[in-house]
Amino acid sequence: MKKIISLLIISICFGCIQKDPNDYGLPYFKFQNEDNAKLITSLEPNKILIYKDQNNNEMIFKVLKSQISKQLYSRGNWVYGSTEYFYYDEQRFEMTPDLSEVEIPFNQDDRFYISLKRWPIQFNDGSDGNPRIIGKESQFITNIGLVPFSGIYQNTELDYNRPIQNLTINGFTYTKVRVIEIPVNPYASPNWELSDMHYIYFDQNNGVIGFDDYEGNQWRLQNSN
Repeated sequence: MKKIISLLIISICFGCIQKDPNDYGLPYFKFQNEDNAKLITSLEPNKILIYKDQNNNEMIFKVLKSQISKQLYSRGNWVYGSTEYFYYDEQRFEMTPDLSEVEIPFNQDDRFYISLKRWPIQFNDGSDGNPRIIGKESQFITNIGLVPFSGIYQNTELDYNRPIQNLTINGFTYTKVRVIEIPVNPYASPNWELSDMHYIYFDQNNGVIGFDDYEGNQWRLQNSN
């Protein structure tokens, strides 16, 4: 009975769950030494992030999650069962508007996330009828996006081939900044403040230090340290 219950719990999961990488002998894509320079060092759990625009309007966020962990990538459901593919290292952050500082209600699932991870360069789960492929070579990738109330994820991948820029905020110059364009999310919650985000300014070690919205407002981080 205990074994059946455990299998049901595993099969319900869709996406990534934590497990011991020795369980199944699956491929495991670990962070490499070269990745250390790309990991974020300035976002601790419960940290308050304050952004202001050119009109001195203020937006406050709270870091809900900040962790580096081994993850298992699996797909499936409780009806057809679950398939485990590989393990990977991930550094994940989740932030939400600080509920104590806003007047309008926010759904508890409204999140802004950053996911930095090691991922196979070649991967096919076999769902398209072609053979399953999990290549041995991996790459460092960063996904950034919104998790609106509807549960539909809107995200974009950071292109590390894009040139690094400098951005000065309140006299401090960030020297490892890349500009990311966020696709329009047609399913965003009407209460989600970042539903009209257009560009994100991502510093390699400090995360999101600014963003521009479609109304022309330029929000910049006020307390990076």
